[in-house]
Amino acid sequence: MKVKTYKTRSLHEGLQDIKRDLGSEALILSTRSVSVRPPFRLFKKPAWEITAALEEKMAPIAIPSPREARARQGELSINDTPRLLPKGEAAAKQPVRVSPSTTAAAVAPARIVQRDPRMEELIAEIGDLKKSLRSLTKAIPGKSESGGGMFAELVGQGIDHDFADHLIVTASRGNPAPSEQRSRVRRLLADQLIIAAPVELYAKTRVVSAFVGPTGVGKTTTIAKIAGHAAIRMKKKVALISTDTVRIGGHEQLARLGELLGIPTYGCADVSTLKDLVASLDDRNLILIDTPGSSPSDVSRLSKLEDVISGADAKVHLVISATTRSDDIMKIVSRFERFSPTSVIFTKIDETDSKGPLTGDLLRNELPVSYLTNGQRVPEDLVLPSADELAGYVLPLEAVI
Repeated sequence: MKVKTYKTRSLHEGLQDIKRDLGSEALILSTRSVSVRPPFRLFKKPAWEITAALEEKMAPIAIPSPREARARQGELSINDTPRLLPKGEAAAKQPVRVSPSTTAAAVAPARIVQRDPRMEELIAEIGDLKKSLRSLTKAIPGKSESGGGMFAELVGQGIDHDFADHLIVTASRGNPAPSEQRSRVRRLLADQLIIAAPVELYAKTRVVSAFVGPTGVGKTTTIAKIAGHAAIRMKKKVALISTDTVRIGGHEQLARLGELLGIPTYGCADVSTLKDLVASLDDRNLILIDTPGSSPSDVSRLSKLEDVISGADAKVHLVISATTRSDDIMKIVSRFERFSPTSVIFTKIDETDSKGPLTGDLLRNELPVSYLTNGQRVPEDLVLPSADELAGYVLPLEAVI
């Protein structure tokens, strides 16, 4: 028997691979949903592990003729051989006659019946799979009592179809009650989210952070909020630096906010002096750098901004508005990848009624999240997110009818 194990993104893909490699007569021994972490990636990806087997056909057994069977048993007769034996010798070598039934029993191989533990495991797997499919069917739109279902909720909030299927099937093992199944899906969803530590607030060593992103997403206000929390609540010595010499009033806005918070603010029109400026502020244990907003399509400005960040030797936060469309978020993440951001900050979550896609965007783009902002008040409207909270944006404890 030829046994082979496949790891694929979906059951359908796995079955296609098995059919191509082993043919349509292959037997599925086991199916198991697993989570794998691709190289150099932060998030685990849902996958299926499928074991299949193909029983190799044995060569046909040649059935000996009666003469061959008798010869194998040592039987000789006058009709079987032309050699004449002397009477005494013939009597001594008189053969023992073997009946046809005895010959057949001697020739036919013994049939051994043996229990295959893999088949028993397969039967158990099929039983579990049936239960999971029944639970999944209840979650598919049109099948649940509410007429919606978790699958529709997840997909409607921007969760990938295959990932939604993986979450529900995994949570359905053991055929739990609907409320328990929903809680399991939420926990599984939360497990996939990465919350970046707010080092600006809690680090014991000096931190230099820069904030990049498109225009109009609220970078300057976000910096002021973080600075206020660090200075007022964490008693840190903070300095603000503005490199925004492009936007009219860009530096002035940060300077006003710094004045309100009692935090010194510096302008740096000459990018080449930024490194020296940062080094000179050795009495500050937190330095926050504001940068000019850049369109993801403006490659020239992005290149200049990259020089600024590298000169400051700073960790980078990518700032994105929660009102941005998912397709545009993918473009922003792709274009700003050159800055190697350590986390993303979503702003203006108070300006959207649908926060679920925000979590879907984090998962789809494999982004850790460090802060959320939910208003214009400085420094109050700054949120330190939790994985459970973000999962709740997608799937509240009670289904939305």
